[in-house]
Formats: sequence, structure tokens, C-alpha cells
Amino acid sequence: MQRIISIIFMLVSCQFLLMNEAAAEELTVTPSMSIQEVIDNAAKGDTIYIKKGQYHGNLVINKSIILKGEAGALISGSGEGNTIEINAPNVTIENLMIEKSGKKDTNAVIWVESSNNIIQNNVLKDVHFGIYVNKGSNNQIVNNQIIGYRGHFATKGNGIHLFYAEDTSLIGNKIYDTQDGVYFDFAKRSTLKNNEVSHVRYGYHVMYAKEGLIENNISSENITGAMIMDAADFRFIDNVITKNLNYRGHGVLIFDSDRIEITNNNVTYNNTGLSLQDARDCKIENNLFAGNYIGLDLKDKNERNTMVHNNFIGNIVQTKIFTKVEPMDINEQGNYWDDYSGLDLDGDGIGEIPYESGKLFDKLVEENPTLQFFFESPTIKLWSSIERIFPAFSSDKGMDRYPLTRPVEGSVILKENETVERNFVAALLGIVMIAFSLLTFYRGRVLR
Repeated sequence: MQRIISIIFMLVSCQFLLMNEAAAEELTVTPSMSIQEVIDNAAKGDTIYIKKGQYHGNLVINKSIILKGEAGALISGSGEGNTIEINAPNVTIENLMIEKSGKKDTNAVIWVESSNNIIQNNVLKDVHFGIYVNKGSNNQIVNNQIIGYRGHFATKGNGIHLFYAEDTSLIGNKIYDTQDGVYFDFAKRSTLKNNEVSHVRYGYHVMYAKEGLIENNISSENITGAMIMDAADFRFIDNVITKNLNYRGHGVLIFDSDRIEITNNNVTYNNTGLSLQDARDCKIENNLFAGNYIGLDLKDKNERNTMVHNNFIGNIVQTKIFTKVEPMDINEQGNYWDDYSGLDLDGDGIGEIPYESGKLFDKLVEENPTLQFFFESPTIKLWSSIERIFPAFSSDKGMDRYPLTRPVEGSVILKENETVERNFVAALLGIVMIAFSLLTFYRGRVLR
């Protein structure tokens, strides 16, 4: 009897679902109509198709519907509050131009306070916050363009803000002229791929967030490319962080955070490439830090971090260190520093002499920035050589114990068919030059 009742219940449920599916309609809105009235009269699952033209905003969506625009359909807010507010789950907003949110508090062009929504292929203009997700989960924000208004970033909101949001996917969005590009605010398990952010304060701002993936994104011409603060278990992979040149700025800054992975990123032409400040158990591997004013900046107490197979090339000040440095190598592998001039006598791709960081010239450039004009000049190269011979002249504060003698290509340090011939010749030449110098010195003393 129980089985019969269960089967009847299942059949009735399926019939009910089929009836609801059949009831879904496509409703068309023209400029002479009110979108809010059509939403209020729509049934769950309906598609509202908005024809080309301008419409009034400050819409509230309290049911699961699809809002889809024809090319040229524009929803304009009043300049107060949220332009569109989503309070129901399973809502889709697609192919619309939406503008003019309020400019106070958390006013947004699209405010989301529910789950399983899709916001895709929209252009959001004159935004305070572009899209604000408040505690929702499993929302998808895909291929949107978000543009702020003119003014100082301190007066603006963020392009996309995730407040206690979980399992959010942000794919292919472009964000300009907001306060921060994407702000992870106590968010969990966020996925960010193929996005571009420029002309903001922080491109990607991770604050009190956990378990996120930031992969294959671009952050350029901001104050800081990626700001990771009080966060844990974020992976930052295959991103381009470039031209963040503000004197206060960084390519990537990790502050008071745990288990952050920085892998395969290009961090170029920034004020500071990478800064670690109270970072713990972080992994920094296979990155390029090139053309920055400062390559690596270490402050406060950094513990149990690993940093290997990175290329530090063409940075004016290679390192800036104001803390005790713990060894960060793995399996006797370090990083490539283009100003390293030690020898690799056994041909294993690792210099025999540790790389010394925090040279006196770096300190002088910090105190007198105009001295950077002499970067890589013969005089400075001679100065660096003297520091290696007489360490007391140096302000050395840390070192790479296993510096690589060639730039890293991918994860390959040495190819199997490479030999030690070049290293042997270099070592032999060095020995000959030292012997010649000693002979000259001795003969000079005898002639006296």
C-alpha cells in the first residue's frame, strides 16, 4: 500500500511540474510599457523579452523569471537606490544596458540577495556598485562590462562585490573606473576567470575570504593589482598583473594571510612586484617578476613560505627587506636573479655562492630615488662586485641559498642534454684571472 501511495505521489508531482513547464510564457515589453508591471503579472519561469528602447529602472524581481533584452534595450535608474533588485532565486538577466544606480551606501545597478542566478552579457554604466551579491550562493556573473562614474575612487563602490557569497563564478567580465574591481568580502569558494580590471584602486581585493581561485585574469593600470588581506586558501594562477605604477602600489600584496598560492603569473612594470607582510604557509612558484621598481618586498614576520623557480629580471631594486628572512627554498632549489654573478661549477643549474639581497645600492636608491638613473651602470656593477668580496660594506638582510644560474622556462630548470662545458670554461677562466691578479700584486710588492 505504501509503494502504491509513493508511486501516485510521484506521478502527481511529475504532472504538476509538467503543467508548470507548459505554463511558462514569453512576454514582450515595448518602450510604452512598464517593465515592473509586466514582472508583477508574470508567472514563475516566464521570459520577459525587452524590445529596443529606454525604460525606467528601480525594478524589483521577486519571482524566478528571465529578463532578456534586444540589442539597444536600456534600463535607466533614477539615480537613487538599486536599478534592479533581485530577491528571488533562479533569475536570469541577459543582454541589457543598465545604468544610474544611487551613489550612497551599497547602492548597485544590480543588487542580488538570492541564489542560482545568472547575470550575463550586460553593459552596466554609471555604477556605484556594479553588481552586489549579498549572501547568495551559486550565482554566475558572466561576460558583463561594468563602468563607474568620474571622480576619486574613494567616493565609489566596487565593480563586483561578494558579501558572504558562496560558490560564485565570475567569468569574462571587464571592469573600469570603480573603487575596486572585484571585492571578495567574507566570500567562500569563489571562482574568477578571464576577467579584466583597470583604472581602479585594487584590481582584485580579497578580504576575510576563503577557498578561492583567481585564474587567467588581467589587472592593469591600478594602484595595486591584487590585494590579499586576512584571507586563507586562495590560489592565484596564470594572471597578468602589469603597469600598477602608483608609488603606494603593488603588483601582488599578501598581508596577514595563510596558504596563498601564487603560481605562473606575469607580474611586470609595477611599483613593487610582490610584497609579503605577515604571510604564512604561502607557495610562490614559477612566476615572472620583471621591470618592476622593486621586485620583492618583505616586511613584518613571514613564516613557512616557499619561493622557488621564479624569475626576477630587470627590477631596479631587486629586493627590499625589513625583516629576518627564513629559508624559502624547496629541495635545494631557489630562484633566478638576473644580477647574480656567481659560478655553477658542477653544472647543476644552481650557483655555488648564495644570492645576497638588500644591497647597499638598493638602500641608497630607496632614500634617493634619483640614483636609479645609474641602475646597471658600470660603476654600480663594480660596486656590487666589491660588496660580494667585502660583505661588511653591504646592508645584506637575506639571501637565496640556491640561486638558479639560468632563467626558468616553465618548470624545467635544466635539460637532460645540457653539459657542464660552459660552466667549466667559466670556472677555469676565473681561476686564471685570480692567479694573474695575485701574481701582479706579488710582483708589485717585490719591485717596491
